[in-house]
Amino acid sequence: MLSEPTFAMPVYEYQCNQCGKEFEYQQRMADPPKSVCEACGGALERLISRSAFHFKGGGWYKDL
Repeated sequence: MLSEPTFAMPVYEYQCNQCGKEFEYQQRMADPPKSVCEACGGALERLISRSAFHFKGGGWYKDL
């Protein structure tokens, strides 16, 4: 029996402008951004997350 393919959804981080709490949500890229804090009802701001990847192989600036 074949299983259905799974698709990884990106994780978006938000911070409340009122209470300062941070939240992570898995959302499709087409979903509208979250706007209301689930803790206090304040406005949410989407954060820019650090990416975790490394360039491997030759030809990158660190190999020069």
